[in-house]
Amino acid sequence: MATKDVDHSCAIHTSRTTAVNIGPSFGWFHHADGDRGVVLCASIGYEGLCAHRSWRALADALAAAGLPTLRFDYPGEGDSLGDSEDSLLLDRWRGSIRAAVDWMRETVGVREVALVGLRLGASLAAEVGGVERLVEIAPVVKGRSYLRELDAMARMLAASAGAPTSPKGQEVELEGFVLSSATCDAICAVDLTRLAAAPAPRILVMRDPTTRSVADHVARLEALGAVVETRELADYAALTPAPLPAPPPMDDFAAIVAFVGAGAARARILAPAPGGLATDVFTETALRFGADGRLAGVLCLPRGAPAATVVMLDTGANHHIGCGRSAVIHARALAEMGVASLRMDSLGVGESAPVAGGPRSALYRAERAEDVVAALDCLAARGLKRITLFGVCSGATLAIFAALRDPRVEAMILANAQVFGRIDDAAIDELLTTGFGATSTYVSKAMSARAWARVASGEVSLGKLVSIFAALARRKTMSLLRATRLGPGHGKALEARRNFATLARRGVRMLLVHGDRDVGREEVDLCFGADGRFLRRLDGVSLDVISGADHALASQLSREAMLERISAFLRSAEMRVAAPRRRSKTLVGALTLAAIGALAMLMHLE
Repeated sequence: MATKDVDHSCAIHTSRTTAVNIGPSFGWFHHADGDRGVVLCASIGYEGLCAHRSWRALADALAAAGLPTLRFDYPGEGDSLGDSEDSLLLDRWRGSIRAAVDWMRETVGVREVALVGLRLGASLAAEVGGVERLVEIAPVVKGRSYLRELDAMARMLAASAGAPTSPKGQEVELEGFVLSSATCDAICAVDLTRLAAAPAPRILVMRDPTTRSVADHVARLEALGAVVETRELADYAALTPAPLPAPPPMDDFAAIVAFVGAGAARARILAPAPGGLATDVFTETALRFGADGRLAGVLCLPRGAPAATVVMLDTGANHHIGCGRSAVIHARALAEMGVASLRMDSLGVGESAPVAGGPRSALYRAERAEDVVAALDCLAARGLKRITLFGVCSGATLAIFAALRDPRVEAMILANAQVFGRIDDAAIDELLTTGFGATSTYVSKAMSARAWARVASGEVSLGKLVSIFAALARRKTMSLLRATRLGPGHGKALEARRNFATLARRGVRMLLVHGDRDVGREEVDLCFGADGRFLRRLDGVSLDVISGADHALASQLSREAMLERISAFLRSAEMRVAAPRRRSKTLVGALTLAAIGALAMLMHLE
C-alpha cells in the first residue's frame, strides 16, 4: 500500500482539516495547537453512518478547544481499504486504533493521547487502552447483547421494506452493512466486565439511559485502579440510527470536551502530511473544491487513462460513502473497468461545509446544482471529461437539476428517483413522512392479519395505523391531482416531461432504474404515463427494474444488480463513441478501394 498526496489544485483550503491515511485507514485530522491529541473511535456500519454528522461536530469542538483530533475509518469501513468478508476484521479494527494512537504520538508529536469511542468503538477503545484518558459513549459492555440488538434492528427494517433477512446465528446485514459470521463470533466475545487492565487512568463513561449493564463495567474499571466518572447522556437519540440525523448533542459534547481537555496545555505540534490510498487497481485522493474549498469528495482514479468519469451524488443525508458503503464499492469496481469517479458531498452533507438547516437543506433543492457544477469545474481542471451523473433518490433529483444547468453532463443514471422537478418544503415534508415504499406495499402491510394482531395486543396503537392510512390517502389524492388538470400536480407532470425532453434534445443519455416495489415507479407512471411511455419515446432514454431492490440500493443484491446496469450503460456509451470511428475507417477503406479500382480501369483502357 502506497501513500498518495491529497490534491490541492482544485481549491484553496480554509478549513482546519487535512485528509490523511494511516496504513489502510483513511481519516481526517482536525488541526489544533495542543499537547493532548484525541483519537475518535467511531461506531460501525449503519450506526456509524447515521452518527457521521455528530461525529464530525465533536471533532470540530475538540479542535476548537485546542485538542488536535483524528477521525478515521476502520479497515473495511467508510473510505478505508478492506471489506466485510475479512475473518480477522475485529482484530484489524483494534490494530487500526493502536496505529492511530501511535500516529498521534509519533507523527503529530502530542505528549498525551485520549481515546473517545461510540458504542462498539468505545468497547474497542477500552480493549486497546494504553492512553492517558478515555471517554466511552454508550459503550457496548456485552458483545452478545449488542449483536442481538443489531439483528433485531436489521429484521425490523428488512420487514418494513419487504426485504429478505439473514438466518439467525449467521451474518447480520443492517441497511446494506454486513457483519460476517466470523465478525459476529468475534463481537460475541467482547465483554468489558472482564478487562485485564485499566485502559486509562482517568475514564468518563457516558451512559445510555435505556441500559443498566454499565454498572458492572464501571465496577471492573474501578477495581483495576482507574478513576471513573459517569454521566447520563442528555440526548442519546441524536446518536442513534434515523433516516434523517438529528442535530448533534452539543451539551453532551461539551461535557466530553471539558473532560478530555482538563489539564491539557497549548503546544506547537507537527502538521501531518496529507495522504491518500492506493492499490494496484486505483488511487484515491480527497479533494476540496468550490468557493473557499467548502465542498469535499473522494476522487477514485484507475491506474490507466480514464475512459469516462462518473460523479456519485449523496443519497439523502448519507455522506459520500453511501448506505451499505455502496458508493465506495461501486467506485472501486468502476476503476477496474478504467472509469474514474468522484463521490462527493453537497453543502450541508458529510465532509462539505455545514449550512443552516443541516443535511435536510440539501434534499431535492435545485440550488444544490451549484455544487455539482463546482465538481465538474474541478474535474475539468484535471482533464477528466465524458461525465455521467449517478444518483439514488434525492441524488437522482439533484442529477436532473445539474444536467439541466451544465451542458458538460453527457449522461445520467437515475436510481429510484421519485421527484423529477422542483418541489416545495411542504411536499418534501410529505415525502419524508410517507417513506419510500410503494402504496401497494403499505396497504398490504396495514391490512395484514399480523398488523391487526399487533393492534389488538397493544404493540401498535390504532392511531398509528390510522395515520398510515391518512398519509396514503394524501399521497393518492396528490397523485390524482397530478394525473388530471384539477390541481398543481398536473403542472409538476408537465415540468417533468419538459425537463426530460430538453435533456433528450441535447443528446443526454439517461437510464432510469427502480426497485419493483419502490414508490418512484408510481411517480414515473403519474408524470410520464403508464410504464413511462413518454420517456420511452425519447431518444437515448431507457428504463429498467431491479426485482427485490431496497430503496437506497444498499443491500448486496441491489448493489450488484445496480453495478451490472451501470457497467452496461457505460459500455454502451463506449460503443457509441467507437462506432463513428469504425464507420470512418470503413469509409476511408471504401474510398481507397474505389480509387484503386478506378486506376486499374484507366490502365486497362490505355
